[in-house]
Amino acid sequence: MQILQQYGWRIGREANFLRFQRIGLILTFGVAAMLATSACKGQQNAPQVPTKPLVVPNRTMDNQELNELAEKNVRKENFEAANVARKQAIEDETNKLLILARDLKAKTDNLGAGPLPPMLVREAAVIELLANDVKEKMKLTVNSN
Repeated sequence: MQILQQYGWRIGREANFLRFQRIGLILTFGVAAMLATSACKGQQNAPQVPTKPLVVPNRTMDNQELNELAEKNVRKENFEAANVARKQAIEDETNKLLILARDLKAKTDNLGAGPLPPMLVREAAVIELLANDVKEKMKLTVNSN
């Protein structure tokens, strides 16, 4: 401890007091800087608030607008139906893929350590094609826009 005091280090209550004094100064300057910047921002280009709100009169739609709205609703329903059909196709193909993969695994487990027969290699190729189809269908998204 005497070595620390010899090199100018403060110990005990005096060190704590100095530490709190520095923290207080830093906080004071920080708050002052924040207040100064917020005051400057408030004086620059303040947006003008209209005294009366803008009112758009309620009007009836003409035939062309009604037709466009009906077409938009029909398109949205068609897109939703297409998405449902796409999701159902993905689910069906995924179930087929799972069945084929389990069947192939069971056959290869029964085979042992020997080479794969050409029939199992063809089944693996079919599984790979089906998996790629499912992957592409999952990328496809039908959008209503």
